[in-house]
Amino acid sequence: MTPPDDFVGRREELRVLAAEFDRARSGQARVVWLTGEAGIGKTSVLHRFRDRSGAGTVLWVGADEAEAGLPYGLLQQLLADVPAELVADLPLLGTGPAPGADPVDVGAALLEVLGALQAAGPVLIVVDDAQWADELSVRALVFVVRRLRRDQILLVAGVRAEDTPSPAWGRILAQEPLLRRLALSGLDADEVGALSVALGGPELPPAAAVRLRDHTEGHPMHVRALVEEIPPADLLDLAVTLPAPRSFGSLVLVRVAALSRPAQEVVLAAAVLGVRAALSDVAALAGVPDPLAALGEAVGAGALQEVPAGVRPDVVFRHPLIRAAVYADLPPERRHRLHAAAAGRLGGAAALEHRIAAAVGPDPELAAELQKLGEAERATRRWRDSAAHLLAAADLSPSHRERSARLVGAMESMLAGGDLGAGLRAEPEVRAAEPSPGRSRVLGRLAALTGRFAVAREELTAAVDRSGPDPGRRAAAAHLALVSLIEGDTARAVASAEEALALDGAADVASTARFVLVVALAAEGRHDDARAVLDAGPSGPESVEARALRGILALWTGDAAGAARILSGVVDDRAQHLPMQGRLLALGYLAEAHYRTGDWQEATVEAELAISLARDAGVVMGSGVVRAIAAYVAAGRGDRDAARAHSDAAAGVAQALPWWGGRAYAALAAATLAQAEHDHAAVLEALRPFDDPALSRLLDNVGPVGWRVLHTEALLGLGREREADAALRALEARVADRPAGWSGVEAARLRGLREELRPDRAAAEHAYRRGLETAGGVAAALSRARLEVALGRLLLTGPERRPAVDLLRTAHDRLARLGAAPFLAECDDMLRSAGLHPPSPGDALGLTPQELAVARSVAAGRTNRETGAALFITGRTVAFHLSNIYAKLGLSSRRELAARLQELDAPPVP
Repeated sequence: MTPPDDFVGRREELRVLAAEFDRARSGQARVVWLTGEAGIGKTSVLHRFRDRSGAGTVLWVGADEAEAGLPYGLLQQLLADVPAELVADLPLLGTGPAPGADPVDVGAALLEVLGALQAAGPVLIVVDDAQWADELSVRALVFVVRRLRRDQILLVAGVRAEDTPSPAWGRILAQEPLLRRLALSGLDADEVGALSVALGGPELPPAAAVRLRDHTEGHPMHVRALVEEIPPADLLDLAVTLPAPRSFGSLVLVRVAALSRPAQEVVLAAAVLGVRAALSDVAALAGVPDPLAALGEAVGAGALQEVPAGVRPDVVFRHPLIRAAVYADLPPERRHRLHAAAAGRLGGAAALEHRIAAAVGPDPELAAELQKLGEAERATRRWRDSAAHLLAAADLSPSHRERSARLVGAMESMLAGGDLGAGLRAEPEVRAAEPSPGRSRVLGRLAALTGRFAVAREELTAAVDRSGPDPGRRAAAAHLALVSLIEGDTARAVASAEEALALDGAADVASTARFVLVVALAAEGRHDDARAVLDAGPSGPESVEARALRGILALWTGDAAGAARILSGVVDDRAQHLPMQGRLLALGYLAEAHYRTGDWQEATVEAELAISLARDAGVVMGSGVVRAIAAYVAAGRGDRDAARAHSDAAAGVAQALPWWGGRAYAALAAATLAQAEHDHAAVLEALRPFDDPALSRLLDNVGPVGWRVLHTEALLGLGREREADAALRALEARVADRPAGWSGVEAARLRGLREELRPDRAAAEHAYRRGLETAGGVAAALSRARLEVALGRLLLTGPERRPAVDLLRTAHDRLARLGAAPFLAECDDMLRSAGLHPPSPGDALGLTPQELAVARSVAAGRTNRETGAALFITGRTVAFHLSNIYAKLGLSSRRELAARLQELDAPPVP
């Protein structure tokens, strides 16, 4: 990849790239998005910059339009330049990512590799023609970029301005703190003059250079074409009118028309074969007596190049635009004839593509071959290629029935690959297809994925009812179960999920059905049946899937400590065997469990990581839940702006995907924020969705009582005693049948508040002390501290103040450790009323959530690399955080860090 000798100018662009690389060298990871129209010189600039960068490692990849549908094709190129020993112990990368590998997993593994590569110095990653990068490679790179922190990495992506890159690149373009946009425009007049000389043309006087620059807008390829096309005297003579402004394609066609007939035939044959083709194939297709002489003439005219390719030479167009201009000018009859000849010459998939281009009207044999190829590609998860070939097969089908079946197959591949845009574009054609179970299945699934649940239910029901022994019936039943669960029809969800599990079909479909069945049974209050399903799963009760669902059930039934223990184990295993939806839920519910038990630092890190993964994976269902949980912690700490942003996001997801669970969590997030602001009326307003008996019944059956705690407290705060009595009795009835936990502590606190309102001081104190007995055996930091504040406040009105002061001081320590600012302020008011000065507020360690997560992981005995893998950051970023942690805490070893964290985690002495 030697830069061309005729490189001129671009001093400012090279200066910007060098400056960005210097920032990366200093430990500020950077991304440069280099845009420009085709032929403007992006690749030349990238070559020149690469050779001058001084990078420790350069990973250069060039995307190809023909490989845009090849799963991980771009990353396969990138990994080819990585030392084998760095990927040897990474199964996902050792032999290259498999087509079905999750881009998040691939990105996490790539992070480890990039962390190791930085030991040799800064890493430069260049992606040329990034608009043609395959979707999965882009998603993996996006995952990496979003997690770069103090890394010596510069990613430069060269993109055609006129082409639309993969939507996944949008997540990189949203990383404004990391991003520098750089647009390549035309050369200036001096640079145009220099290019003329470099190309062997005349040395242009300033006026002639300005004229040529204005005429071509400084486009290097257009300047080159005119310098090579027009006599030097005409370029120099300002009295001579340059050719009228015309497209580059016109210039190309003029040049080709000037060639001899044999040379024209070689160029036309090459255009039909593609941007690059074997010389032997070009010669055979052109059919000229002396192909080498003809090729030499075309090379001399600047249309083609001959390049070595192993034992054979290849013919390559000097630029794709040249090939595009020649190909577009071919008469239809000639183009079809040449494609037919190419198909006869070539074999395999290449011949098939030429047969498609040569086909006119229905072709049963070709359609059958394309269908076979598309189905094989689907089996290897090459979704985009599969959909394209099945669509082509449909177009060539001789009958409506065959066309319909192939259209259905194409949409199945689109949906499996997550290409909802293509599915929506194909929907009218599929709806016009012959009715069949498969047609109903794919239309139902598309409707479900795009939030049209009534349509989805109708289509999926039809698919199940009509399928008979069709192997697609399991998929239809599983998706119908999911739609039924989202709509709150738990009985139908249970029946459909059980039907799906009883049928043959794909394992991932069975996993979806099992998840729906467990949640639907829980939503019917049948928790024992739900656990029995987990015990009877094909992988047994200790599978990752079963453990994750068991942890979620524990959380829902009030055992937050048990849920934290189970889900921590699942997440520590990195949940590699769970689908992305499962990983998000495991992380989100682990964050909620830690919120309930009082480990708010961990809850913050886990919720933010889940939110980040949801964005990268494009997951909607579940993202609202983790946003709501993030709002809990932010509200509890008094960070109103963050809490409001998370709460609003949860509400937005609930509106876009009207799942009852999403509605419930969005309402809880808003109510929790209002509770932290001591706005009882706003709490009740936020909880209005629970006025719907269907929603409150589902939540009560599943188990969470958080909404009842908030509702009862708000009624008491507003003095609505009769309503509060009914709400409190309902809460106590539900808490009585579950293991001791945070909800029992809350019920006791609310009972004490109610008795104070009567007023019955003795009954209130009895309720509070009974709550303290419960709190002594459970992890429920916030609930316990608030109970201690309530009892302390009550005791301050009695004859002995010392017990009250002790309780308030203990509560203060507990709330300070949480960082629960709104509730700490209430406690401080109580201490001041007792004539005491509250201790100064402050973070126990002064660490950021990311630093604390690193500290805890390292203190647990993990290496930097293992910590990076667990937190989805590089080992270099872990080292950077560790240096900050040691400096902040005055430590010098991992052993000292572990001891300090152990001191932090010790509970306050009551």
